[in-house]
Amino acid sequence: MNLSEKESEVFSRLTLSQREEISQFPPALRSRTLADLSSVRSDYGKVIAKAKLDAVVMSIIKGDGNPGWSTNYTEQGLRRAENNKASFLPPIPDWMREEREAIRKEEVKAWADRSSRNYAVPTSNLNGRGGFGD
Repeated sequence: MNLSEKESEVFSRLTLSQREEISQFPPALRSRTLADLSSVRSDYGKVIAKAKLDAVVMSIIKGDGNPGWSTNYTEQGLRRAENNKASFLPPIPDWMREEREAIRKEEVKAWADRSSRNYAVPTSNLNGRGGFGD
């Protein structure tokens, strides 16, 4: 990493995990984050997290999707991303895959049928009942 004198001074004050995290940032984001950190005396983690979140949001807005460095910068982050994915789509054997997909399609179709119906909201228009039509 090519860092300026001021950036390397800030970099030396970070913890090992923060150094590892910030070294995985793209160069533009890394130098901007280190510049922000030079003006802060504490809460380095919050500054790094905010810079990372801002960059992820910007890349999603631009249509690039979630950049790889935002989840894959450490082994722990990679495992966390895999666990999150597995909680929504648990791994299943190949012989169950077709049956599971058919069941999901039926459930989605049933939900779409239920949600597309027009529901009537029962109201009371009798005197003294306080209905919506009063």
